[in-house]
Amino acid sequence: MLNEIRYIYAVYQERSFTKAAKKLFVSQPALSNIVKKAEQEIGSPIFDRSTIPLTLTREGKFYIDTIKRILQLEKNLNDYFQDIQSLNRGSLSVGGSSFFCSFVLPEMIGKFQRTYPNVSIDLQEGNLNELREAAENEKLDIFIETAVKKDDPKMQTFFYRSETIILAVPIAYPINNRLQAFRLPEESLDMYWAGSVPPVPPVPLEEFSDISFVMLKKEGNDLGVRGTAMCREAGFDPKVALSTDQVLTAANIAAQGIGAAFLRGDLFRYSPIQDRFCLYALGSKLSRRDIFFATKKGRYLNNAMRTFLTVAGAAPPAAGPKAGAL
Repeated sequence: MLNEIRYIYAVYQERSFTKAAKKLFVSQPALSNIVKKAEQEIGSPIFDRSTIPLTLTREGKFYIDTIKRILQLEKNLNDYFQDIQSLNRGSLSVGGSSFFCSFVLPEMIGKFQRTYPNVSIDLQEGNLNELREAAENEKLDIFIETAVKKDDPKMQTFFYRSETIILAVPIAYPINNRLQAFRLPEESLDMYWAGSVPPVPPVPLEEFSDISFVMLKKEGNDLGVRGTAMCREAGFDPKVALSTDQVLTAANIAAQGIGAAFLRGDLFRYSPIQDRFCLYALGSKLSRRDIFFATKKGRYLNNAMRTFLTVAGAAPPAAGPKAGAL
């Protein structure tokens, strides 16, 4: 239909079948047949052929006015999606736990919006279960998490980087005195992870079988699951003094001397509470985990999603007609 109305609109613009046919690179008889077919369908002539140049009938004027509105709507539609494609407008929803929403995502969002200020961003905070459900229902475009697996059957994942889990023990605990050889250095942990300071052996976790722990709740918290599993690897079940939903809460409570806590090493890049703890490396394979961005499997990655992943350093696959499909 759009081709048909463009042909009719060209006749209106040129006020001549001959000139319109030449402009459209079609024969005049073919163009005349297209117009006649449209006139038969609406039951009324569009053009008054008795005048030179052609003029519109009353019904033809209504028809052309409607064509103008259709063509304008088409232009608006194309302009809108062109703007989205070029990121001159649009929206993006990004999610993560309180740690990522507080410390990691703000820098990424700032960098993205400085380049694409007309794309609005909605930041959603939640645990893994909440983030997964929102992504599966397409209420959330992208989220960042550690508990998402590379081969997750329902999520398309994009590797961000790996992180290390450490044990933080309140500095006043006497056990720290006999484990000095295992303490991580007081210098920046960044220097330790980069190998800029001498390595420290992992602490024997069984030494902490009698002390209390501040643990993350297992439901929706990979760190809680891993912490409990590492204790069991060492031959004991942790004595839980208090359970929390968020790693930031666990760190602040542990800093008050309530108990030791399994914490992400990255936390101490952002939090000023390092001097409240003695920190220990862990020998378990569970103390190392990958961080992924994720979205619903099979979902098309629009330009905003793809560009945000690139800005974040989690490069998406190359764009294409089937981008996002697995």
